[in-house]
Amino acid sequence: MPTGPRSPRPSSTTGIPATSTSPTSPASPASPTCTGAPASSGTIIAVRVGRVRTVQWRDEEVLTGSFKEPVEGPVDLGLTGLAGDEQGDVVHHGGPEKALLCYGRAHYAAWRAEGLDLPEGALFENLTVEGLTESEVCLGDVWDVDGVRLQVTQSRRPCWKLSSRWGVPDLARRVQSTGRTGWYLRVLTPGTLQAGQVMRLLERNPGAVDLAELSRVMNVDKGDIPAIERILASPGVPGRWRTTLQRRLDVHGARTSGTGDSDKEDAGRLRG
Repeated sequence: MPTGPRSPRPSSTTGIPATSTSPTSPASPASPTCTGAPASSGTIIAVRVGRVRTVQWRDEEVLTGSFKEPVEGPVDLGLTGLAGDEQGDVVHHGGPEKALLCYGRAHYAAWRAEGLDLPEGALFENLTVEGLTESEVCLGDVWDVDGVRLQVTQSRRPCWKLSSRWGVPDLARRVQSTGRTGWYLRVLTPGTLQAGQVMRLLERNPGAVDLAELSRVMNVDKGDIPAIERILASPGVPGRWRTTLQRRLDVHGARTSGTGDSDKEDAGRLRG
């Protein structure tokens, strides 16, 4: 039986190879870029799905699949997500690279401590998980859930619908600034998911960056050049994120050489 990672399949649009791992393959040693204590497992507290519905926003009607409710018993999981789960904006949400949104249960206590009494599921997640947060999860991680294989593809960047849903104008930005973002998963091996199952870490790429560090550099400490260089050298950074970080690095280089103008990075609209 092999003791290391299997050979990766061709890279996806996120830059992370879609990896196939045997049930008994051990996780690779935690990357030195991970800032938190590496976690080897977490427990699914709830599995949530939501159908698309129409809501009023300002003076127009918009479609959203953000009203996700917990499901009792096993739920079928395919390559693009859970049975019964829909997305109102299929350009920025859903698809194989964002098949599932996972969120750490511990964050809800943190929100309450800051005066936001958000119910579990308020961040529109499909999986509410106990025992895992962004500090313990790295890009490219492969997780096993009773034979279902899931791979971390990117951190979540919330859109305006999160703020609108809960009537907190700066909520989406607070999610980013605190690093309590949640993360997206690709489905490598379909099956069924249900509350109570354990997610076990099977594989971690050497040099992978943890999601807390990625979020910090993307959203807070945008001028941390050494960290940007470390992240760009790590595997699996999504294409748009890599482009943004490379642009910051290029601007820094132009400034230090005396040939550049001011940083023209366009934050744009918060995307989900």
